[in-house]
Parts: sequence; structure tokens; C-alpha cells
Amino acid sequence: MDEYQLEIQSLRRTLTRLRAELADPGLIDEYEGELRNLTALYDAARETLAAGDDNVRLRRALAELGFGEWNLANVYSFVYDAAMESDVDDGQEFAGVINETDYAASLLAALDG
Repeated sequence: MDEYQLEIQSLRRTLTRLRAELADPGLIDEYEGELRNLTALYDAARETLAAGDDNVRLRRALAELGFGEWNLANVYSFVYDAAMESDVDDGQEFAGVINETDYAASLLAALDG
């Protein structure tokens, strides 16, 4: 289990505890949103990592953009940075924007740009 999965698991436990304690709904909503965002980032990083397994250009692009060698931590860093720069419209959920973004294509576009 990697550090991202551990963080997601910790958030899930916290949410379970907050719900059991009937905590403030606003606090629960905040934790649920954080869980959705972290899960979306993690899934996007894993999908991008898998896309690079057979794509030398993706792996080279990550290194050339200064993120280092092709591994989960470095791909996650790229995905995180790219997600933080994405445009989120009013009413649009950040996790939804992450889920709709092709980070492998974004990585190549950043290299070409």
C-alpha cells in the first residue's frame, strides 16, 4: 500500500467516525469533498502511470518538464500541479474536472507547448 492509499484510507476512517458521532454535516461534507479530490488525483496518476508503461515519449516528457523519472510519486506531482492549474467553473466539482482530464495528453501537450 502506497502513501496515497494510506491517506485515502485514513480519510475514509475519519469520515466513518464523524458519521458515527453525528458530526456537523458541514464538516462531513468537507471531508467527503477532500476524499473525492484525493481519490480522483490518485486514480488520474495511476492511469497516467499505466499509459506511460508503453510510451517512451510520456516518460521522457515527465523528465524534461522537471518531474524526474517515471514513477508514481513523480507522475502524481505532475497530475497534482496540472490539476491545480485547471479551470473550475462555478458549480463544477474539482474531482469532476480531474476525472475528465486526460493527463497523459496534458503531459505531452505541456512538452510540446
